Amino acid sequence: MERYSRQIAFPCVGKDGQAKLGESKVTVVGCGALGTVAAELLVRGGVGSVQIVDRDIVELSNLQRQFLYTERDAAERLPKALALAAHLKAINSSVEIHPVVTELTGSKAVSLLRGSTVVLDATDNYVTRFTINDACLELKLPWVYGGALGSRGMTATFQDHGACFRCLFSELPALGAGDSCELEGVLASATAIVAALQVAAVMKLIIEPNTMQGCALEFDVWKGSFHTIPLERDDRCPACKEGQRLFLADDGLSQTSFVCGRNSVLVRAGCAELDLAKLARVLAAKGLEVRQTKFSLRVEALEREIVLFADGRALVNGTSDAQEARRVCNAVLGS
Repeated sequence: MERYSRQIAFPCVGKDGQAKLGESKVTVVGCGALGTVAAELLVRGGVGSVQIVDRDIVELSNLQRQFLYTERDAAERLPKALALAAHLKAINSSVEIHPVVTELTGSKAVSLLRGSTVVLDATDNYVTRFTINDACLELKLPWVYGGALGSRGMTATFQDHGACFRCLFSELPALGAGDSCELEGVLASATAIVAALQVAAVMKLIIEPNTMQGCALEFDVWKGSFHTIPLERDDRCPACKEGQRLFLADDGLSQTSFVCGRNSVLVRAGCAELDLAKLARVLAAKGLEVRQTKFSLRVEALEREIVLFADGRALVNGTSDAQEARRVCNAVLGS
C-alpha cells in the first residue's frame, strides 16, 4: 500500500476506504478537458477499474487543456480513449483500464454503464448528459456532473434517492442558446478544478455515500468566487418521479450524421423542427455571420459553413469527417 500511503493517511479514507476504491469501477464518459484530468486522478488514487468512453480523436487544439495527450497523439490522430488508456497504464499498471471508442447514445448507455459503481460525466453536450441521467436512474447508479466555460465551472452529484439532472435542468436548451468552449473559450485551470471536484465527489460516493449532500457547486476562477446551490427533487420531474426514459428510447435525439458528398456532412440537429428566424437572431447576437432564406439558414463559423433546415437537419460544408461535423454543430448550436 506504499503507493497510496499519503491518501490512506487522510482519516476520511484510511485503509478501509482505500480497499473500497480498489474494489470499485468508475466509468468516465468523455476524454476531453474534464475526462483526462478525472481519469488520471482516479487511476493515481487506486480505483480498481476505470472505463473511459469517447468517440473523438486527439487534435492539436486539445493540448492546451486536455492533460496527458502529447503532440505525437495529435499528429497520429489517435482515438482519445485509446491514447488516454496508454498513458494511464504507464501511470498505474495495477488499475484495469477499459477504453471504449464509441458515442454514448440511448441504445448503448445502459449496457455501457451497467456494472459501474459511479459514473463521471465529462461530456460537452446536454443530450449526452440527459442520456447519462436516464441510464443511471434506470440502473440506480450515482453520477457526478461537471461543466466548464470561460473561467466558470459547475459540478453536481446525483443519487437514486435525491434530485436528478432533469430536476436541475428540466429541458434541453433551445438550439443556439447554449454555449461552447470553441466559441467562448475556456481556461485549463477551470476545467482542472471541475475535474478535481468531481473525483473528490466520486471518492466520497464510494467511501461514505451517506454523507453526500444534495447541492451543486458553482465557481469562477477569474473572479475568485465559489457558491453552492441546493438541489431539490422536482415532484413533477418526468425522469425521476414519473419514470420516463425519453433519452434511452430514441438515438435520433443524439447527433447522428452521415456523409452525403465529397466535402459535406449531413447532421441531425437534435430536434424535429427549427425556428429559423428565432435561431438566426440568437446566432447573430453571438457575433456569427448569418444569412437567412425562406427555407434555410447559413452560418459561417469555425472555418466551416453550416446550412440549417427547418426540419432539423444541418449540412456542414468544408469537411467529410462526421465527427468534425458533429463538433462544429455542437459548438455553434450549443446542443
